Amino acid sequence: MNRVVAFVRLSRPHFLAGGFLMYAIGAAAAPSFDGGRYWLGQLMVTASQITAHYANEYADVEHDRRVVNRTVFSGGSGVLVDGALEPTVALWAAAASTAVTVGAAGLMFGDSGWAAALGLGSLGVSWAYSMPPLRLLGRGVGELAASAVVAGAVPLIGSLAQDASPTPELWRAVAVLIPLHVAMMLAFELPDLMADAASGKRVLAVRIGRSRTAGLIGVLVGAAAVIAATTSPWLIPAAVPAGAMLSSLRAERWSLATVSAVAMFVTAGLGLLIWLI
Repeated sequence: MNRVVAFVRLSRPHFLAGGFLMYAIGAAAAPSFDGGRYWLGQLMVTASQITAHYANEYADVEHDRRVVNRTVFSGGSGVLVDGALEPTVALWAAAASTAVTVGAAGLMFGDSGWAAALGLGSLGVSWAYSMPPLRLLGRGVGELAASAVVAGAVPLIGSLAQDASPTPELWRAVAVLIPLHVAMMLAFELPDLMADAASGKRVLAVRIGRSRTAGLIGVLVGAAAVIAATTSPWLIPAAVPAGAMLSSLRAERWSLATVSAVAMFVTAGLGLLIWLI
């Protein structure tokens, strides 16, 4: 039972909710709805997303040993570091979820080749984000690549899976979500900044430093706010957790900052979902 609990922690299921929300946003923008296509696409998206979790845990186990400010959303699950599971468990789990993603994409191809192609492309990023030889997170582009998938490709897959071309409204939603997602990822990196720097993990926050990272987060949130102002009043509530995140970052209250960053992104996503429905 302890190993089962450890595996659930390794899977980090609380992160999967974002994939469900982003996918639903895309489906909401489609003019019609097919339940079978919806859940097949959701399976493909979720399997790809959880592959990224497993691959990241496996690739970063040595870096995570140095983490001292682990939060619910940063620093990894801690399961492999604590020895509750062997690193090979994460690698085999990533292989299994990859097979599920490929299988779902194969079934999806007959209904929407573009949705299947985006799903397979997202799967490639799931591996390339953490794993060599590309290891995007160490090249200063991992944050943008991950955000382009989660906040960009996943909503598009949600629409394409319904055999619908992305609408102008969906593109505007994506334009709001991508900078917010990058800001959220950068907020996740700040608690681990010293540990990542010491272990040679060259994420973007390590490359540009704490103060510039905080400034970039502010710019990204501001850019999203400008786009949101012309999009939907349902996005206004997201300003509250956004302000809490920026304030918490200045005070170096890392747990509150990461939770607020997630609340900002989820609140914006829910607002866009309501708007599109």
